Amino acid sequence: MNQKQVWDNIAKEWHEFKKLPAESTIEFLKKQKGKVLDLGSGSGRHLMKIKNGKMYLLDFSEKMIELAKQKAKKENIEAEFAVSSMTKIPYENNFFDSAICISALHCLNKSEQKKAVKELYRVLKPKAQVLIGVWNKDSKRLKRHKGKETLIKWNDKGERYYYLFNEKEVHDLFEKQGFKILSSDNSEMMIRFIGEKN
Repeated sequence: MNQKQVWDNIAKEWHEFKKLPAESTIEFLKKQKGKVLDLGSGSGRHLMKIKNGKMYLLDFSEKMIELAKQKAKKENIEAEFAVSSMTKIPYENNFFDSAICISALHCLNKSEQKKAVKELYRVLKPKAQVLIGVWNKDSKRLKRHKGKETLIKWNDKGERYYYLFNEKEVHDLFEKQGFKILSSDNSEMMIRFIGEKN
């Protein structure tokens, strides 16, 4: 079973499980205006109204995007939606004013990560900020997973692929594509930072 099928399979349960947005993400989004990309949006956990603009949600799972559309309708939030891979963002150069990518980049392997970050850089306007969140390899919860790559089961619906980052590695990934790291705020489980397109 490929990863797209796995995420389609678990979409409904995941939507119930991951309802509450991360506080740090909401704080970041409240400061944004214009066109805001949610890269690897899942079912719309961080969907909210944006000052003088709107959010654009992108995910490779059709089922996830379907749930995000339902949420937007229910909460009366204007948004755009795209079913696409993070390595091929279907928008033109310098299109977005800012972006978030929360708990999604670690679902890609090393070569896909590089393509996704390059694409993210391409679609952002100069000086646009991004909020990134990935699982922290050094977290107590993840210590039992040996190596960088792991598969984690979701009930009987399939195994999700995860790449486990340390902070230096994920910062380097973004800096090599031209981003400047502005601030970092890690928790036990997550590596979180704000970057800016140079």
